[in-house]
Amino acid sequence: MLDICIIGGGASGLAAAVAAAKEGSGRRICVLEKKPLPGKKLAATGNGKCNLTNRACVGAAETLAFFASIGIFTRTEEQGRVYPYAMQAKDVVRALVERAKDLGVEIRTDCSAQQIRPLEQGFCVDYEGGSLKAYSVLIAAGGKAGPQFGSAGDGYAMAKALGHSVTRLAPVLTGLETAVDISALKGIRVKARVFLKKDGRQIAQEQGEVQFNQDGLSGICVMDLSRSVKLKPGESFAQGMARYRVCVDFLPELDLFQTKKLLMERSDISGLKGEDLLLSVVPDKLRQELVSLAAIPLQQTAKELSSSQCETLAHLLKSWELPLKGTGGWKKAQCTAGGVALEEIHMETMESKLVQGLYFSGEIIDYDGPCGGFNLQNAWETGIKAGKAAARAL
Repeated sequence: MLDICIIGGGASGLAAAVAAAKEGSGRRICVLEKKPLPGKKLAATGNGKCNLTNRACVGAAETLAFFASIGIFTRTEEQGRVYPYAMQAKDVVRALVERAKDLGVEIRTDCSAQQIRPLEQGFCVDYEGGSLKAYSVLIAAGGKAGPQFGSAGDGYAMAKALGHSVTRLAPVLTGLETAVDISALKGIRVKARVFLKKDGRQIAQEQGEVQFNQDGLSGICVMDLSRSVKLKPGESFAQGMARYRVCVDFLPELDLFQTKKLLMERSDISGLKGEDLLLSVVPDKLRQELVSLAAIPLQQTAKELSSSQCETLAHLLKSWELPLKGTGGWKKAQCTAGGVALEEIHMETMESKLVQGLYFSGEIIDYDGPCGGFNLQNAWETGIKAGKAAARAL
């Protein structure tokens, strides 16, 4: 009989295993990982750099102390983002795995958990090819984002089978797909402000680099904006998305009046054509797109522009409104919104309020944060809490 069975060998599960083994010397701990190697998604996070945490997180100091204790040296970049000093996520995976093994943790790979059955004392965890018994079980199986890394949402079914509620799941920290075809602008990057409208009302805004791609918009600020796209219970995907618009402000430093004034002043420049009105303001293809949308002939001289044409172009520069048809989906998403309801978990220990000896950590719980290390901080923090609590309870 094991002391603790941890389902999921990702960021949160590995952190929990190390924390549990350090807290309770000699504890029999086993990690079940469905993929051939543990930490596959963690190794790819942050484009392979691994944004460990953010200095703005309340528990960042404790998390960094944990990583220092297993040999990870860090650096802090802009906006408080913390990375391993060599900027290699694989180093973090190696440190967690090696430290866990050194502490006596067993890691079983190619081992996909199927169900958890409560026993008179402890649990039986069935997996492909066998089963094991443990006094405590931690579900750290991740969410549904990044299925190519093994995140299939398995843990939600196990949680539901044990009586837990799972809030509506959605892919977040992903791009936004526009109903208007802007694929001709693929590859363009601009510094801009983006804001989201729902039923005509602005509900969120971000600022940073916006990337145009085949299906719509991406970039960190757009991915953060995706967290505000939420569908009502019972609402179809198409109906829900039809209520949203993403708007791009290409000149966030200027207001609408100042933007129109700028265009009027530029229209007085001798020899300037309509297509050059936005010369050096936005990249070439985008310049032509906006000028065309304002119904300004590309070869028309700027001096011939009317006040209404300048006003239309000013509005496009300040708020180019694009209807949405979807988000980037699970494969492109970095995180899952929704999960096991927090009110059913003792957040100080991560133990279930419904089933004694059952714990949750990481992306499986109903938490999603912005880009910048906040979601990995949640994985480490909840994993360490759960690991320590499970070890102390035995």
